Amino acid sequence: MARRDDLIKAEALELWKQMHDEPPPEVSGGELLELICRDLVVRAYDRVQSPFLRPTMILRPEEWPEAAKVRQLSSEPSR
Repeated sequence: MARRDDLIKAEALELWKQMHDEPPPEVSGGELLELICRDLVVRAYDRVQSPFLRPTMILRPEEWPEAAKVRQLSSEPSR
């Protein structure tokens, strides 16, 4: 059975081949993944996207009824 590090190295090598025309550097699988991911542009995304949910069906924490009550209580003047 292959070791975890060997599996990571194999996957990283395949990913490198898909993304680069040059041979991969002689580094470990983890280091190779770091090199691959270093130049990636990570866009912001909304984790609550689903083809099964409409935006009106999603309540975010700041929209919870409990949050509205806390905001209301914090905005009232102290007695």
